[in-house]
Amino acid sequence: MNNKSVTLKNDTIYTIGAFLKPVQVEINGIKQWRWIVVGFEDSTFLDGKEIEVFDYSETVEGLLKENEILK
Repeated sequence: MNNKSVTLKNDTIYTIGAFLKPVQVEINGIKQWRWIVVGFEDSTFLDGKEIEVFDYSETVEGLLKENEILK
């Protein structure tokens, strides 16, 4: 892998079906950068079934449209 320094020209990148943003997080007292999904462009699946999701929510339950898990 190339170890050259890279500067992001935009704050979001695209991967197949999703938009990613670099976010610094702290887990167990350790700070690190991680890619966080900030939007979806294509189908989303759970256990092989297509589901609809929200990009963001105030609760974890709110990320899935109502009754999606029960289908």
